[in-house]
Amino acid sequence: MKTIVPIFFSVNDSYSPYLATALASIKDNASKEYTYRIHILSDDISEPSREKLLAFSDEDFQIGFYPLTERLLALPGVKNLQEHCFGAFSSLTIYFRLFIPVLFPQYDKAIYLDCDIVVPGDISQLWEEPLGHYLLGAVADYSIQNIAPFLNYIDNYVGVDHRNYVNSGVLLLNCKRLREMDLSGRFLECVEKYSLEAVAPDQDYLNTLCWGGIMYLDPNWNAMPSECLPDMENPHIIHFNLSTKPWLNEIVPYGELFWKYARHSGFFRQIVLARRAFLQDVKAVRKYKNAVAALIKMAVRLTSAPQSFRSIISSRKELRLCS
Repeated sequence: MKTIVPIFFSVNDSYSPYLATALASIKDNASKEYTYRIHILSDDISEPSREKLLAFSDEDFQIGFYPLTERLLALPGVKNLQEHCFGAFSSLTIYFRLFIPVLFPQYDKAIYLDCDIVVPGDISQLWEEPLGHYLLGAVADYSIQNIAPFLNYIDNYVGVDHRNYVNSGVLLLNCKRLREMDLSGRFLECVEKYSLEAVAPDQDYLNTLCWGGIMYLDPNWNAMPSECLPDMENPHIIHFNLSTKPWLNEIVPYGELFWKYARHSGFFRQIVLARRAFLQDVKAVRKYKNAVAALIKMAVRLTSAPQSFRSIISSRKELRLCS
């Protein structure tokens, strides 16, 4: 019997074309010695999108859809969460990954991936990384290492060393340990009691609560286009985060790999037409280019806020899972 590798995505319907591109790349490169269970966490996947995504499904690449907001709201303490969705994120979707361990108790280990990725490597090799006692495995977010306001924000507001602040777009989750340490419960306690704003809510909470329990993965498992490092020769996962989306830019590092798999996504024509329309929309392009600047402005404002993750953890060290 083949080992089951559970993989989770959190997505809304507008991102279905990019999820399909990610799935095409995973299926093309994953070892045939495993069975992959793809869990699509979403509340609004349309029927046409669902049909295209299910086209990737077979005996060893099983795809399921899980509408989660209703299930989340059934958990103690979640009903008030929507009141505390701040900044650029106003939906519970951004937080779904934090609840994977408690909502899927059948798994002791799982992979979470953002949808703005392609996987030219073998995803089973990430699964086989030994976590031991660590809560999760992730890659340090080097894509922001040349943006001083973000570094100040991480050091002084989030309260962790910016050099080891991880990106939450690729996570190897020790679900068993995260359930035992009650990640979701401590997260909800922090939100309910302190209601802190955050530039990257799920990512900032993960770094704050799991600090000291993170295993740092090889950067090849989350290769992000960045001026900080040259392009990697053989990246295992490419993450088009922040403003580096190939479908919204003329030229992006690793972009050729995105288009290679987009051609097999079932959405290729839709992606091309949407990109063309976007690049011709001057207002949309300006708003997109200003998005990172808006996040930087938010980071600057929060860095001088009287209350922060750092100040709370300083007085309540027990909130950390590895205190």
